[in-house]
Amino acid sequence: MSAYAIGFLKHSGFYLELDDCILVFDYYQDPEGILDSLLADTVKDVYFFVSHRHYDHFNPEIAKFQNKAKSYFLHRDCEFSIEDMDKVHFLNVGDSHHAKHFSVRMYGSTDIGGSCLIQYKNRNIFHAGDLNWWHWSGESDRDNMAARAFYFRELKRLKGLETDILFFPVDARQGEAREWGVRQFMETVTVKQLLVPMHAFGPAWKRSYAFRWRFPNVPVWIPQHDGEKYKGELV
Repeated sequence: MSAYAIGFLKHSGFYLELDDCILVFDYYQDPEGILDSLLADTVKDVYFFVSHRHYDHFNPEIAKFQNKAKSYFLHRDCEFSIEDMDKVHFLNVGDSHHAKHFSVRMYGSTDIGGSCLIQYKNRNIFHAGDLNWWHWSGESDRDNMAARAFYFRELKRLKGLETDILFFPVDARQGEAREWGVRQFMETVTVKQLLVPMHAFGPAWKRSYAFRWRFPNVPVWIPQHDGEKYKGELV
């Protein structure tokens, strides 16, 4: 077993502290300062991941951590620079990179940018970015059918994957369709140890009765406020 800790920064931003490194996903804001506190004392290697350029997923101020960061992995649509650009790796969908502690592969999205699969010591971590079934009740049937088709095409590329920890959008603005995306994702990709919803844009998600009984054995951590933390063990 291997202990880990997750800190919820804001929106879709998290840190994941592992035995020998810290992974930071889609840093946007850190109103409670939990990442600053963690990095002030750590001697572990720190890596940043950015799924795409939207303001709520990418803040160029992550450059302020360049003295702590071992590497940055960003989708190629992001504009970003630091003094030592050897630390910066821009990825397109389909690209992969092998780092000291893990490998990372960028998968697709149903918005802009991509999603990230990190393979760490025979364990997988998936951060979806804006990959989701973006169904909107105010849109036309034609647009919603196109969004559905787009999402299912992306899921085909993920079929057969397994992930130990999944970070996935569950957006309150979608109303009744809020959990359609995560449900269909989990029908396609096996989630083994933890689901973490993100991108709430409103009240924290409350799992439906159908969801709870379709995936009764998948632990779920639903952050209730910025700065909240979670501890677990990778089995």
